[in-house]
Amino acid sequence: MRLTYGGLEANFPDIFIVGAAKSGTTSLAFFLKQHPDVAIPRKEPGFFAFYDRPQSEIPSGIRDRQVVELKAFAELNRSVKPGQQLCDSSVAYLTNYSHTISNIQKIYGKRSDELKFTIVLRNPVDRAFSHYLMFVKNGLEALPFEEAIKPEHVKARISEQLGYDYLGNSLYYARVRAFIDNFPHVKVYLTEDLKDAKAVLKDYLGFLELSDQVKIDTDTKLNPSGLPKNKTLVRSLHKRSALKNFLKKILPDSLQFRLISVKSNLLEKNITRVIIDPGLKAQLLEEYFKDDILNLQKLLNRDLSHWLKSNN
Repeated sequence: MRLTYGGLEANFPDIFIVGAAKSGTTSLAFFLKQHPDVAIPRKEPGFFAFYDRPQSEIPSGIRDRQVVELKAFAELNRSVKPGQQLCDSSVAYLTNYSHTISNIQKIYGKRSDELKFTIVLRNPVDRAFSHYLMFVKNGLEALPFEEAIKPEHVKARISEQLGYDYLGNSLYYARVRAFIDNFPHVKVYLTEDLKDAKAVLKDYLGFLELSDQVKIDTDTKLNPSGLPKNKTLVRSLHKRSALKNFLKKILPDSLQFRLISVKSNLLEKNITRVIIDPGLKAQLLEEYFKDDILNLQKLLNRDLSHWLKSNN
C-alpha cells in the first residue's frame, strides 16, 4: 500500500512473513514470489525490526545486510507494480517482535489493521539445532551445540548475531501472542503443515485473498539443513555478492526460479544430514521449552503434544 511517512510517500508492505527462522518461511516466500499479484523485492530486509534504533542495538554481523533507513526501504520497494501486494519476509520480525510491532504501528497508524501476518513455527529444539547447523555451514560457528547453547557463550556473542541465542529464539509464546494481540489478521502454520505444500498454499492464498488459479512450483526444496560435504562450495552458494544482487535486479522471475532450483539441488547433494542427540533433545524439551509449548498450545488452540516427544 502507498503511505506517507517521514515526509516520504512510498510503497509499504501489505503482507508480512515474520518467522520463525529455519521453520519454512523461505518456502512461503518462494511460493508468493511466483504469484503475479505479489511483489517481494528482497527477502529479509528487516526494516521494521531495526528502523529508528541506535547502531549499538543492531548486531554487528547484520548491519550490512539489513535495510535500516527509510529512504533505502522506499527505494527497495519502488518497483512494485500497480495492483500488486507487497510482501516483506523477514525472520528478524519475530525475534525482534517488540520493536517490529512498535514501528509498524507508528508508520501505518490505523491502517495496520489491514495487514496480513504469517508465522511459521517448528519444534523449538529442532529449530534451534537447525539454526546452529546453518551457522556451522556458513562458517559462523565452531563450538559443539552443547557448548554453544550455554548462557555464557550466548551472552558473549549475541551482539554479533542474534541467531547465537539458539534456544531463546525458539521461545515462541510471547512473540506470537504479541502479534495476535496487536493485529487482527495473523495466520500461524507449523513446519509439518508444509509437508502438504499444495494444501497450505491454497489455504494461504485464501487468507491473503489472492487467486489460487495460478501455476506455482511447490516441489523445490529450499535451504536444506545439515553439515556441508564441501565447505567452499556450500558457503559460496550462500554468500551474498554484488553480482548476485545485480542478477536479481535484471533477470526475469522465471529464470531466477530456475536458478533457485539449481542452487537447491546443489545444496541437497552437498549436505550431510545430522540429527540432535535424542537425550539432549528430551532434556531441553522438558527443562527449557515445556511450559512455552503448553502456553502456545492454548493460544493457538492446537495440539502440540507431538513437539514434546524427543523421537519426533
